[in-house]
Amino acid sequence: MPTTRKLSNLSITEIEARQADASVKFDDGCDHTQRIIWNMNGKRYMRNGQNVSRPPAPQVAPVRVAPKKKPRKRVYRVVEKAIGAV
Repeated sequence: MPTTRKLSNLSITEIEARQADASVKFDDGCDHTQRIIWNMNGKRYMRNGQNVSRPPAPQVAPVRVAPKKKPRKRVYRVVEKAIGAV
């Protein structure tokens, strides 16, 4: 979360977008594997003088917006009972 000093430089929509990013997981449903491989081979293409265009990212699933799962709270009570501390 940005500090109060940085908030003064942001507009309201940017603040709301950052809050949405913090609480919601976005999935565009595209297959980016060919683009990842293309990025990994980028220096090789430059060294060999090749100009390979960026491959498309085809849509393979519908777009999903799901809430982020909160981490599970640890229960130390069970461990304490097992060792006889409680």
